[in-house]
Amino acid sequence: MKKRELISTIMLILGAALITAALIIVYIAYPNRANPIDSAIADFFSAYVSGTLTTIMEVITYLGESIIYIAVLMILYYVWDKKKAYKTIFVLISSIEINAVAKGAFRLDRPDDSWGYDAVEKTSYGLPSGHAQISTTFWGSLSIIISKWGMLTVGIALPLLIGFSRIFLVVHWFTDVLMGFGLGLIVLGLFIFLDEPVSNYFEKKSITMKMLTILAIFIIFAIPIIFLHRGSVPNEFKLKISILKVLVLFATASLSYIVEGKLVDFNSKADKWWKVLLRLLIVIIPIAIIYVYDEILTDDMTLNALKISLDMVIYGLMGPILILLLPWVIKKLDL
Repeated sequence: MKKRELISTIMLILGAALITAALIIVYIAYPNRANPIDSAIADFFSAYVSGTLTTIMEVITYLGESIIYIAVLMILYYVWDKKKAYKTIFVLISSIEINAVAKGAFRLDRPDDSWGYDAVEKTSYGLPSGHAQISTTFWGSLSIIISKWGMLTVGIALPLLIGFSRIFLVVHWFTDVLMGFGLGLIVLGLFIFLDEPVSNYFEKKSITMKMLTILAIFIIFAIPIIFLHRGSVPNEFKLKISILKVLVLFATASLSYIVEGKLVDFNSKADKWWKVLLRLLIVIIPIAIIYVYDEILTDDMTLNALKISLDMVIYGLMGPILILLLPWVIKKLDL
């Protein structure tokens, strides 16, 4: 057995074991989540939800927010290796999709406010923890792609810290985080196993076939998001739209990436440190515009048909802007 196959198998087995353990614990007292293990752990940490340690945990848990992943991905794409960055994007989107589907399928609640901490907006169900799962797949995939001991250390330590912060702040049950780690390892194991054969297969395909594949993936990803999330979690409809916006951005970015080599042929490597800084400053502009639009200008607006349509158009345009327009500008400016 090859080294990659061995690592993949270990991750799949470990991931399946963690998921099984979490489900066994959860369904001891289904559906109210008040099983002895989750309750005891939450009760223990709820006594410490205050002071300096809580502030530290808040900082750590923020490292699992989407803005951090976007920043890292932009650095990877524009100043390191666009092909490896895109692979990481695909793994990240796949993990987000799996997490959203799992939450909608299990529909199990997070800890309520009685545990003493309510600073994190609870816009989704609890099982599995998105922070634990997505940080595992994101940093884990980077560890695999970069293949450096320092990155491997980060890929192991950071998800563990982020997962622990969710338990410490009592915004997730212990089993939520356990299952999040399990699903994250499953996604990583599949990525290691499928990366090389899938990449080799699609490199030989025509641009048309690649585009049709992306459109098919978008449809497959969007359907369960639309139909599985129909519960009563606060702001759940807003969460559904936010996931669909990300999928639209992923689809248009992927379609742009397919033709980028022929239209722009962007080189991720910058030969001067100041060119690296200028590239990143250019990329910050559209990301800042999206942030202002989402978090300041339209955050309190009602999600009616017009607002949803506008969101989808703006996020759809971001794909070609980030993958085609900005690389073209950077190339023309010789940065």
